[in-house]
Amino acid sequence: MPILLLEDDPLVAELLILVLGNLAPWAQVKHCSTVAGAKAAWRPCMQLVICDRHLSDGSGLELVKLVRSQDRHLPIVMISAHSDRDAVMSAARLGVSEFIAKPLDIAMLQHRLTPLLTKLSPPLAKPAAKQSLSTWLTQCLSQPLKLPTALSVAAVLPLLELRDELSPQSLSRTWHNEIPLAARLLQLANGASLKRSGKPINQLSEAISTLGIEMSLSAAMALALDIRGALQEPRLIAQAQHFYTMAEQVADIARAMALSIGIHGGAIYSAGLLSRAGELAVIRALQDFINQGGQLQDAELTQALNQWSAPFGNRLKMQWGLALPMRELIGAVHQAPSYATQRALLIMHLAGLRVRSQLNTAAALRMLRQVGLDVEKWRSERLVVPALIADVIPPSTQSH
Repeated sequence: MPILLLEDDPLVAELLILVLGNLAPWAQVKHCSTVAGAKAAWRPCMQLVICDRHLSDGSGLELVKLVRSQDRHLPIVMISAHSDRDAVMSAARLGVSEFIAKPLDIAMLQHRLTPLLTKLSPPLAKPAAKQSLSTWLTQCLSQPLKLPTALSVAAVLPLLELRDELSPQSLSRTWHNEIPLAARLLQLANGASLKRSGKPINQLSEAISTLGIEMSLSAAMALALDIRGALQEPRLIAQAQHFYTMAEQVADIARAMALSIGIHGGAIYSAGLLSRAGELAVIRALQDFINQGGQLQDAELTQALNQWSAPFGNRLKMQWGLALPMRELIGAVHQAPSYATQRALLIMHLAGLRVRSQLNTAAALRMLRQVGLDVEKWRSERLVVPALIADVIPPSTQSH
């Protein structure tokens, strides 16, 4: 289902694309940031148009006129910061179906878009039950990937009430272990930052500061409203918890190691949280496979995690627009860095070894001394990770 989106604010556009992806995962959104670009991209086969009113090169009403000259019934949604009676009436006279005021309220946005999208039929897809799991995962890898999330609307609503009292630092502390949300905010912030200044964002607090409290809360609400992100299969829930725990432990240990030798731990902590994103994306894809009628055997679950976690992880790093230094930090968790002089990379690898209780090898001990860490302190205690498939994916085979 092709959808045309005209919006010149990259953050608002990303948010709209996220909501549309939640409500209509089969949709193909064509985003344009100028009226001229949208008019050139318009095709009669499109089934929904969403447009801002005031853009740098003109009015979104120009696009509305073009669409209505060819299709009198296509749903058109106009979004504008100007929502006075005259603005709404002028849009309605030209054939706008819905008028939504900015700043966007995500729950309201979803409520207004749902009736329009439910009238539009998704393309007939081959049931997962008739596809092999390998074919399904291959298809998933060619599309935007998502992580499973348990973030609830109830957890976001109180924050919305306190939005005027929140700071990027306080919100970062609240969400520091919400891995899918942290990944989403980093993706949004990097999209905005790279377009504006070319500077990559590597820390959650920086991402929230770049986006602003309002936009960060909106992104959180959009993620919470995506009920498809919740896992239902008990085996997948257990596996997801296992990898969430591992990622949190890597993040905590890597930051503690870094701080103990005077290295700032912000980017290191973020890299640790994202270090198992590949496994989590595979788990989300497996849940979708089951939801579509597919059958998943235990052996297939293990094989899928072994075979697909690395390519899914690499795909996510590109999808999120992560800068090379952040990609290297994440990759170092799974594979010993070739740049032996970069202490941050060595710390990430050591944290991964610590979580897997593999710090007692000769190579690991040399690395601890090379970084300047207290050998006895970091090898003395064994962490407890949920006993599922703790080392299903050998670190030597991962590139993440």
